[in-house]
Amino acid sequence: ATIVRIFLSYGPGQDLNRFFPQIIKGCLRNERFPTSYGDQFRDFSYIDDVVDGIKKILISKKTEGEIINLGSGKPVKIKRMVELIVKIIGKGIPVFGAVRYRKGENMFLVADVSKLKKLIKWKPKFSLEKGIRNTIKFYEKKF
Repeated sequence: ATIVRIFLSYGPGQDLNRFFPQIIKGCLRNERFPTSYGDQFRDFSYIDDVVDGIKKILISKKTEGEIINLGSGKPVKIKRMVELIVKIIGKGIPVFGAVRYRKGENMFLVADVSKLKKLIKWKPKFSLEKGIRNTIKFYEKKF
């Protein structure tokens, strides 16, 4: 058995109550929407990259019996993601600080992908901006 720990995947088709669809909806509707201060660091992976990584892990003999983190390995502030979505869409009014951090919130959650790179030499194909643009395009039809 191989265990794959996926870090914050996003993309088209995500449930509407998740982070990205909520931010995109607020922007597309040019609404004020609440968010935290956004100082948390997260590791975002576009869904096509996640699927590609899983496929490569499954077919590789080197990964058998391993526990592998699947993510970009790059820390990105939540605030930067919100600002990027606002910039791409060109509207939306995030209210930073309107949502409190959860008690015990992990402020730095980023994958250590050194094992992933060593075993299968995988890396994401989609830049953060390209993944966000693809995701926005999908949700433009929904909102």
